Amino acid sequence: MILLEQLVTPPDPPKLIYSLAFETLILGSLVVAGGLWLGALGNAMGILSVCGAFVFILFKIRNVSTRVTESGVSQLTLRGRVHLSWNEVTRVTRAPLSLTLAGAKRCVVVSVEEFADSAAVISYVESHIPSNLRSD
Repeated sequence: MILLEQLVTPPDPPKLIYSLAFETLILGSLVVAGGLWLGALGNAMGILSVCGAFVFILFKIRNVSTRVTESGVSQLTLRGRVHLSWNEVTRVTRAPLSLTLAGAKRCVVVSVEEFADSAAVISYVESHIPSNLRSD
């Protein structure tokens, strides 16, 4: 049996992500400013790079904010923290690097690669979801 203490949950979104976001915005601003010399194409490339970096950072924050607890799984989203209790899980989708736990109204993607021991996380989740959804 896996104890909850043995699972190392990811830390709160680290300062590294925030500094990455800041640096990306500065870099994007420089690209846009440089784009003034290159014309509209340079501006478009700069704006697209900033938007792409912003989306990447949002997904990274979602991944590192995932919490696996005795009561269920929670994750930070744009609309706040979403919590899905174990008895609410109605569907599980397994992928090599993630588990998608879906309920009637919520869905949480557990990116197991963000945890120190991904096999332990998978085993822990499998032992807590309803028995009819467990893989054999």
